[in-house]
Amino acid sequence: MKPKLIMHAQISLDGSIKGFDNPEVYYQVASEIQSDAVLFGSNTVFTAFEKYPVETADDFTKAIISPDDPRPIGVIPDSRGILRNLHCLRNLGYLKEVVILVSTATPKEYLKYLEERHYPYIVAGNDYVDYENAFQILYEQYGCKCMRTDSGGGLTSKLLENGWIDEISLVISPCLTGNKEKPLFQDLLLSEKLNLELQESKIVEQGCLHLRYAVNHFH
Repeated sequence: MKPKLIMHAQISLDGSIKGFDNPEVYYQVASEIQSDAVLFGSNTVFTAFEKYPVETADDFTKAIISPDDPRPIGVIPDSRGILRNLHCLRNLGYLKEVVILVSTATPKEYLKYLEERHYPYIVAGNDYVDYENAFQILYEQYGCKCMRTDSGGGLTSKLLENGWIDEISLVISPCLTGNKEKPLFQDLLLSEKLNLELQESKIVEQGCLHLRYAVNHFH
């Protein structure tokens, strides 16, 4: 078993993932999605906190989490061990735990970094992260029944290509950005057409359109 996986993204009308003036609408809509976990891309986290403060003693302290804590967990694949700014994400306060997905090739010094700061990690895969295995562990050991993404086009394209996305939640901003910004699906490679079934469409804040599609998998 694996969690239901909801791809959540915001784009301009011409498909760019940046360049619009209302990214807060993305988070307003995301807050309405009831999920047990949020899947971040490592590049997304790296870029979001590229300039980060020095860690304090509190960042090495294991947090006490109540079983009734309704907040989702954060999940980040980082088999190469590039992130040293995890305390920034954890200290935002809207996640109850940050879980890292690694592989057997992940540098041992990075695993030590995680252990010293009490970040749980899941070893899945020999080189890169084996998402199918990792998702099964999240489902069985962390009670993760539903997970939404918070990442750019690289990770979401990989998830779509492998048939792991069950639903697409798309916020469309009422603007055009031209070709200055990267399109959401620029890296998407499909062996055949992937059909979607519209579940809901509604106008949300600042004239944005929110679309929800079920994904009809081709395998």
